[in-house]
Amino acid sequence: MRLAFVFAWIVCLPLFGADVTGKWKGQMGQGRDVVFQLKSDGAKVSGTMSGAEGGSHSITTGESNGNGNDISFTAASEWQGNPVKLLFKGAVNGDEMKLTVSSEGGEWTSEVVAKKSAE
Repeated sequence: MRLAFVFAWIVCLPLFGADVTGKWKGQMGQGRDVVFQLKSDGAKVSGTMSGAEGGSHSITTGESNGNGNDISFTAASEWQGNPVKLLFKGAVNGDEMKLTVSSEGGEWTSEVVAKKSAE
């Protein structure tokens, strides 16, 4: 009986997905620092994104799908004084998050690798 419970727990564990709650630090594009402060509530993801310039941008329409390791969200940002909506999509694997970020209009795309911070 105990063995069956342990087996069921191990099989079902991936269904719960990765917990993205916490601070994630990484670099976007050509070495631009980025920090995500994320909170997950079931499949919904919210929080903020900040960069080297120090401004904080709200994360909206965030979710983790499927196996729980897939993640996507948007953030309202700014480039040279103009508003830009950033689209993030990627995967969480343990304490590492790999994302592709693009502008809403598709003018550019970049990669982000962020590590979960102990802070």
